[in-house]
Amino acid sequence: MYQRIETKEQLSAVVAKQIKDLIREQRLKPGDKLPNEMELSTLFGVSRPTIREAMKSLISQNVVSIRRGRGTYIAETPGIVSDPLGFDFIHTADLQIALIEARLIIEPGAARLAARNAEPKDIETMSNLLCEMEESIQMHQVRITKELEFHRSIARATKNPVIIRIVPLIVEAIQKTYREAPRTTEDHRQALEEHRRVLEAIQSHNLEAAYQAMKQHLENSLQRTLSKKQVRAPST
Repeated sequence: MYQRIETKEQLSAVVAKQIKDLIREQRLKPGDKLPNEMELSTLFGVSRPTIREAMKSLISQNVVSIRRGRGTYIAETPGIVSDPLGFDFIHTADLQIALIEARLIIEPGAARLAARNAEPKDIETMSNLLCEMEESIQMHQVRITKELEFHRSIARATKNPVIIRIVPLIVEAIQKTYREAPRTTEDHRQALEEHRRVLEAIQSHNLEAAYQAMKQHLENSLQRTLSKKQVRAPST
């Protein structure tokens, strides 16, 4: 699988490219453990410092990650670095609203695609997340993590590699801004029913119903966010 390198190019770059190619070819998959430094040096026919330099490059691109005391592994989302769209540098009080508006453009279409392409295992994942959301509400816990994971699961169900990468980036940014307009248990209860309608449409492979259910959910989410911001705004 690993090929000895015989080139005048920068050797570490060639090593890094080979590992990326193996991931693209699915010969290496997220979570797979790489051989250790000495083994890679032998396999590629290069020095250990060259392997070390290649690993540094791949780590900086989130292609591989180091697990202390365990070794080097292929990252769960290869190539997606922390905050790749630079949301941390957007200085605006309305970032959360802007994110929901972006979701309104992207996610209804993603739901429609998921309704077409979802497999039984995808439906099972969404159903389990809904059950966990319902249990949290019954225990009067206000948590957004399961709701956002539900949206990630829809993105995965589209089977579209671009959507699978874009939606989680936006969802993660939403989670970071959540404290600006926190939800109540009743908000989560309403969102649960909205999510349930999205799932029912996807499960029945009703493309238009899935689109409309997700659109309505996000429009309602936007209104909930706006109402919370109004309550928190200082009186003048």
